[in-house]
Amino acid sequence: MGKDNFLDTNIIFHYSNYTDTASKIIEKCYFFVKNKSGRFILCWAVLKELEEITKKRARFHKAIIEKIKDTTYSIEDSPLISFRDIPFAKQIYEKYKNKSKEEIEKLFQIERNSSELKIKKFIQFSIDERGISLNQIDGELINKIHNIIPNHADCKILASALQLQKDRELFLFVTADGKDLDPNGYEFLKGQFEINYSKENWKFPELLNLVYTN
Repeated sequence: MGKDNFLDTNIIFHYSNYTDTASKIIEKCYFFVKNKSGRFILCWAVLKELEEITKKRARFHKAIIEKIKDTTYSIEDSPLISFRDIPFAKQIYEKYKNKSKEEIEKLFQIERNSSELKIKKFIQFSIDERGISLNQIDGELINKIHNIIPNHADCKILASALQLQKDRELFLFVTADGKDLDPNGYEFLKGQFEINYSKENWKFPELLNLVYTN
């Protein structure tokens, strides 16, 4: 039996989107879940973020369909798409722009239904423990992490992991975030905590970032 695994949101979301033609990172997340070793821990901040990502994808799909219906529709100015998702939205539009609106609507609906069902089953059958609830997350700890990591949702999840880790055997913090939680950034964060908050005795889980594994 391996170590316990505290799962980041992206692991579950990528797992739910796996197909035979999926990207390498989605494939890695899928097989990490499929070949489960050790217990899976999910905190309530991750459950909340999964809800948000699911809604965000529905809005994203709606914007692409609007663009297919009307080529003058601006992806850049769409209130349905966040600024950081604009390049990806353009890429998806280019891929599907020659298909009919009905065809794309059906395709997107199947994709969402499949993913949401996998997430639901995963939460129902694969989770061994639900960690820190939303109202238990230490606000001060979130702010301390936020001084280093800009993404507030990431900070909440990592704060939950640190609070849970405090009195336990070292577990794995499993993520597929290559931007805010890369190994160097994680070591830097740990170093800053050792410098600034050493008296608080925070113990960091061991990072397993699937972006950086073979």
